[in-house]
Amino acid sequence: MDAVETTDIDGQPSLLRAPLDGYRIATESYGPLSPLPRGYYFREDVGSWNRFDTPGRTIYVARTRRGAFTECLYDRRLDHRSRSAITFMADAFGESWEEAFERYTDEQLSLGHSAPGTLPASWRESRKVYELHSTGDLVWFDLTTDHSLAYIDQVLGAEIYRTCDIASTDASHLTGDNRVLTTLVATRLRALRLQDGGQADGIRFASRHGIGQCWAFWMRRTDDGLDNELVISDDGASFSARDLDLNAVAKRFDIQIQ
Repeated sequence: MDAVETTDIDGQPSLLRAPLDGYRIATESYGPLSPLPRGYYFREDVGSWNRFDTPGRTIYVARTRRGAFTECLYDRRLDHRSRSAITFMADAFGESWEEAFERYTDEQLSLGHSAPGTLPASWRESRKVYELHSTGDLVWFDLTTDHSLAYIDQVLGAEIYRTCDIASTDASHLTGDNRVLTTLVATRLRALRLQDGGQADGIRFASRHGIGQCWAFWMRRTDDGLDNELVISDDGASFSARDLDLNAVAKRFDIQIQ
């Protein structure tokens, strides 16, 4: 992350003031500033939410173009569970690994799942890479500091325990897969009134995939029916199957680009 000094004040997590400047991949039909609005927070409903989603709209932006591809394609990776299943099929049916891969892919598609390890041309053709900027400095929560972790544990800890059965929250929980916990924290922080009377614009965080800085921006103005959102986007750019950043991420995750 860029070296920006955080501000620690009792009664709120650590804050930093800095612009947003990064990339987002989105379908051209929806555009980069039209995420799915979320309803009220109910623990039973947040399993499909993203890490710091809250009621309303949240957009996620990566600092680099390659980072944006990484965040998008992680769930399409060919992981070791899939590899084990493909190897088992190859042995069971006396097939080559490539033949077993096709069999496994067909099986996953028949179950209504995305085919792991593949990126169809339709995925590329329906999306663009958008460059996003804030119209000025924004106010971000930094949840990596001891001050923020102490706030979460002391102020939100009892609710986290009742809701998530986690007795003490640390940084690993905020970067983990427990969406009930991360969206609960985000929902409470989005509503928090700061000492100066304002509210934070979102959360700045380091990607757990090693690609650097990311932002979760809460689209308060859009949710309130107002114009002049604080983050704007260019018109986006199409990308081909030969895109260097796309191919670097596909190689990392063992994804076949179609």
